[in-house]
Amino acid sequence: MCRTLVLSLALLLSGAAASHHAVTVAYDTENLTTIEGEVTRVFWRNPHVVVTIERTLESGERETWEAESGSTNSLQRIGIGRDIVSVGDRVALFGAVSRRGLNSMAAYTMTLADGTEVPLWPQRAVQIGRDVALAPISEAAQERGSREAQGIYRVWSRTGTGLQSNLPFTEAAIAARETFDPLGDDPALQCIPPGMPAMMNNPYPIEFVDEGDRILLRLEEWDGVRTIHLSDDASAENQPASSYGYSVGRWEGNTLIVTTTRLSEPFFDDIGTPQSEGMEIVERFILNDSEGRLDYRVVLTDPATFTEPATLSGVWFWKPGEEIKRFECALPEG
Repeated sequence: MCRTLVLSLALLLSGAAASHHAVTVAYDTENLTTIEGEVTRVFWRNPHVVVTIERTLESGERETWEAESGSTNSLQRIGIGRDIVSVGDRVALFGAVSRRGLNSMAAYTMTLADGTEVPLWPQRAVQIGRDVALAPISEAAQERGSREAQGIYRVWSRTGTGLQSNLPFTEAAIAARETFDPLGDDPALQCIPPGMPAMMNNPYPIEFVDEGDRILLRLEEWDGVRTIHLSDDASAENQPASSYGYSVGRWEGNTLIVTTTRLSEPFFDDIGTPQSEGMEIVERFILNDSEGRLDYRVVLTDPATFTEPATLSGVWFWKPGEEIKRFECALPEG
């Protein structure tokens, strides 16, 4: 693939470290196999597409398998839609099987009846050597995006493999993870979105919207919207605690500095590391001179969680014409 495509693909498939909820805990990513059968159900929603198939064993017995894969948004960005598979189709699913002996798998690819292999989990398909290409953005959308972009106020796409971090956890914070069950206690598995700062570590686009004395920061994942207060009298004092906290911003040249406090979010991550209401998050969004790159630097202070201030860092790039898609998390019945 050419360098442009590699970069574009990185924008889509980043965030592996934070994405989607302890995959390696639920599935044996060292044990990849193929399950072939007839599709009996398709659940095409975020955060994961789920395809259920029924196969016939050599004994003649019928066996049902459930396969979860990537999000509908990630599949849309490589040109794959709901019409790719229907109930009654015969398919072969390739991926990692359950660590708990269940008839379930994380499906990386799907081979259709005509022999065409399509990625179902783009990030993981790339990891096993499959070629995955982004669908092109229309010229009209690119022109509109270029026309409407003003400084930081545009849609940004993440690159790399999630946020880089230096996290000096306290012994108490590490010990608290022992009681956390990633498959039962992770709120995201019930479509309850994470709060700050975990919500910022995701592979989907974000957008800054200028509203005068405040900025709306829209996140595609979970349809999140943060409010950054810019007025001179903005203060977190006496504000109610919330999962997102209360954010106050100020400008230093091309850098937007945002301080967030008043947090009620109980978890720092999706493996059960706790954080306290005393957490203070200072973010710096640094716009480069050409306005095509946005660097992200974060300092987190919480003596209950860290032995010293912790740091996160990452970068977004501007892709003219990219948009924030609806996420609309939903869970399969049963």
